[in-house]
Amino acid sequence: MFTTFDRYLLGRMLHTFVVFFVATYGLYIVIDLFTNIDAFQIEAEKASQAASLAGNPAQSSLTTMVQKIALYYLYRSSDYLGLAGSILVSISTMAVLGLMEKNSESHPVLSAGIPAFRLLKPFLIGTAALNFLIICNQELVIPAIAVELQTPRGRDQAIKQQVIPVYDYSNHMMSIDGESVSVAECRLDSATFYLTPELAKGGCALRAESAVYLPENDRHPSGWLLTNQTGAFDPQLLTAEGRKRIIPKPNGKDIFVASEVNFDELYYQGRNPKLLSSLQLVKRIRHPATGSVTVRQQSLALHSRVTRPLLSMLAAAIALPLILRKESMGLIINLAICGCVLAAIFGIAEGSLLLGNAGLIGPELAAWLPIIFTGTTSVWTAGYVQT
Repeated sequence: MFTTFDRYLLGRMLHTFVVFFVATYGLYIVIDLFTNIDAFQIEAEKASQAASLAGNPAQSSLTTMVQKIALYYLYRSSDYLGLAGSILVSISTMAVLGLMEKNSESHPVLSAGIPAFRLLKPFLIGTAALNFLIICNQELVIPAIAVELQTPRGRDQAIKQQVIPVYDYSNHMMSIDGESVSVAECRLDSATFYLTPELAKGGCALRAESAVYLPENDRHPSGWLLTNQTGAFDPQLLTAEGRKRIIPKPNGKDIFVASEVNFDELYYQGRNPKLLSSLQLVKRIRHPATGSVTVRQQSLALHSRVTRPLLSMLAAAIALPLILRKESMGLIINLAICGCVLAAIFGIAEGSLLLGNAGLIGPELAAWLPIIFTGTTSVWTAGYVQT
């Protein structure tokens, strides 16, 4: 049964979360904007000058700058929610429990013979609801605005980024490299594809001005279309396997290379798991072209998304007995102890993820070890609660 008091606590928790989110994100905006205001001003002046030269009625540079600032931090709010959301949920739980103890609102409930852990119900529901919001943000919003999240301050589109050379493990370790990637246009500039001896006799390199990734369809498999070939290439060097995967176009300038490596895997931000949905992570983990290091990092990110809501709920189960202690030395001391314990738990969770990323422990153990530790701690602290 969900009582009026439960609804009161749930509403206060959600309200507290919103207040903390607005306050902390507002502080982040102030600090970041104070440090990087010049970047917005320079880009706004460039945009106004370009509009004037094009003969379009131009807005003032101040108006343009304000619009760019608002748009930039609107996109970053989604990123901030994914980054700090879980911590803010735990802080909100602590704050509401502290206010409840300060106002002696738990005493009538305990006097009626109701167990103190019954008070956890609205907090667990609130934690689940807020984590559902964080999950929706991660799965739906962030992947949809991934390009905007990579756009520098004041720019209208993401600029070129440095290429991370990768091996195509499904294509006889063919290496893919280039000068830069154009994120907005999904293009690899000054592309170089190094063919192994399994694909070309003695091995060779394909070079082109640019390359664009083409997903699989009814006419061709997934792969890269290299346009305006810049180096000499003799199709006679291709082996039988190479002729299946390397297809020169009739114009003599373009070449299609079948490959499972897609565009996002060629630069750091594109490989960042936080910009991918869980479905995209699963596809990349199962991808035959993905290397073992990348698979480990993406597996760790996928497991951590499953454990994050559980960690938040266990944190609420720990906060209740530490704040509503039967042998209390004062509310401030209780809050300080609770804050230190939860900080240690989140620190252990981050440390475990770092060990997993470094390959010192497996991704499954790295993600679930904090849950085991936190669950054990919640059982240990249960005896401190008021009765």
